[in-house]
Amino acid sequence: MRSIDLEGPNEAVVTLMFSPFFSGQDIEKFAATAARNRADAAKANTAQQARMGPVTATPITRQVAGKDNQGISQRFVVSLLGQNLPHEARFFKAALDGTTVIIMTQVGDEDAKAAEPGFAIALGTLRYSTSKR
Repeated sequence: MRSIDLEGPNEAVVTLMFSPFFSGQDIEKFAATAARNRADAAKANTAQQARMGPVTATPITRQVAGKDNQGISQRFVVSLLGQNLPHEARFFKAALDGTTVIIMTQVGDEDAKAAEPGFAIALGTLRYSTSKR
C-alpha cells in the first residue's frame, strides 16, 4: 500500500491510495466507509468540537489518468466554532500498471472553484509505473 497526499491552498486535498488489493473494492462502499470515518473522527476530537452533517452521495464522472471515470461525490457540512462549512469529497477508482488507485479529493465549497483546475490536472494526468528505474 502506498498513500500520497497532495495539499493545496485553503485546505484542498487530493489523496492517492495505491494497492493491488483495491481491485475488488466497490467505490461506493469505500466512500460510505470514508464518510463514517470522518464523522467518527470529528466525534472523537472533542477539543475542536466539530460536527459532521448528513452526507448526500451522487454519481459523478471525471477524467482520471486520461479516461472518463465514474465515481461518487459526497456533499456534507462541517460545523465548527459556530460556522457551517459546506464541503464536497469525491472518490474514484482506476487500474494503473498492475495496481489499483483510489483517489479522494476534498475541499470546502467556498474554495472549490479555485481548487478545481488543480484537481483536474492531478487526476487527469495521473500516471503510475511499477517498473524500477
